[in-house]
Amino acid sequence: MKIKKQSQCTLEETLTAWNKGFTGYLVPVKMDVQAFMNRMALAGLSPEKSIIAFMHGEPSGIIMTGIREIDGRKIAWNGGTGIAPEYRGKGLSVTMMEEVMKIYKEENVNIAVLEAIKENERAIRLYKKMGYEVTDHLLYLNKKVERKEFKAFGNSELLIKKVYPEQLKALCFYDTEAAWQCQWESVKLGEAAVFISPEDNEKGYILYKRVLDKGGHTDRIIIYQLKYSHNSTFIEDVTESILSTLFQDSDVRIDFTAVNISANNPSSKALLKMGFEKKLGQVMMKKSL
Repeated sequence: MKIKKQSQCTLEETLTAWNKGFTGYLVPVKMDVQAFMNRMALAGLSPEKSIIAFMHGEPSGIIMTGIREIDGRKIAWNGGTGIAPEYRGKGLSVTMMEEVMKIYKEENVNIAVLEAIKENERAIRLYKKMGYEVTDHLLYLNKKVERKEFKAFGNSELLIKKVYPEQLKALCFYDTEAAWQCQWESVKLGEAAVFISPEDNEKGYILYKRVLDKGGHTDRIIIYQLKYSHNSTFIEDVTESILSTLFQDSDVRIDFTAVNISANNPSSKALLKMGFEKKLGQVMMKKSL
């Protein structure tokens, strides 16, 4: 076995390691060159901090890594660990994880984080063996909604203030613990809004991305964060009204998806009550270094 940094490998070798490594994965993640490069850029993954394992000269394993500073702490995210089927269960993943931990320590990383599909028991056992602990349970929720199904925002006392995604970090209740891909840094071309009370108090915010169809109408909206400043009985009532503001004049129906939203977040309970369907469950895991 030989382990190289991704930066020392060709793009073809990297893509081969990824697609072989995720063969038979619970969720299809096979990618072509363009999709892989887009993922690298959008998620802030680093070729210098990611590794590829070669067995008998062939790319056979990969661990992708991104590192960023949040609240004065260096956070390292495992953006994908994949092992070719013929080498699973033979210790390759442990060796690769140990190599990644060396990189984290060289980079003075404070906290290592990752997400794993909750049914992927083998991966979760591996991460626990490496010192990670489950800290949260995350949900993918989805519903196709017609405009007429939603309550009009006029029924709410809150005001909507559009902001740039990076401005959300100034909120005292911004969720710096949200999943890596749901942080404002990862949401390229995203949109955001803050909910303001009549007393001019900030009551919540939403971070999302709008996907248009060929006709310029909204096809999908991906919700990365939806959070309120405190738990309150008004959350279930107002969430529907908040989402109604995301309809543009020509939109009739929108496919809403909330990604990696905490099961403990009152917003997830509100979405489920509105009829959103759970599509996928993940665990968030962390390790202090």
